[in-house]
Amino acid sequence: MNRRWCERESDAVQALRAGLLSPELSSHVLSCAICAEAQAVAQVMLRAASLRSAEHEPPPFDLAWRRAEARRKEIALKRATRPLIFMRVLSVVYAMVSVAWFLHYLWRAGFVELLSNWTVLQGEATCFAAAIAVLSIVIGAGYLLRDSRRTGEGVPST
Repeated sequence: MNRRWCERESDAVQALRAGLLSPELSSHVLSCAICAEAQAVAQVMLRAASLRSAEHEPPPFDLAWRRAEARRKEIALKRATRPLIFMRVLSVVYAMVSVAWFLHYLWRAGFVELLSNWTVLQGEATCFAAAIAVLSIVIGAGYLLRDSRRTGEGVPST
């Protein structure tokens, strides 16, 4: 009569899982086909489980820490360069307005008169340039203060 189960089958599998196969149990596994087959299947399943757990292990803590630090530095760099980008755009706008004003003045005053009497340009141009410079400084400083209040960092001290 063929048996379909063995009362020592679970002992054989538990011993394989623990890595402690006694000599008595080892001789039983060699003589019992059911326990031998169960142990073979358990070995395959344990090997597959160990490979799968190695694939899904979280990264080491130092790798995760380095990634977090790199991300933090990237965010800080973006935050620090935002005002510089704003000031660069503002300076381009200032240069374009100055050139437009200068070309308009040349058109209105006439180029020949401008060459003969350069002092006409000095008074008006100086006032206009100073007003634009002060306006740019006020807008830039306001932007920097607003950005530092929003991020909560404040002005760095030395």
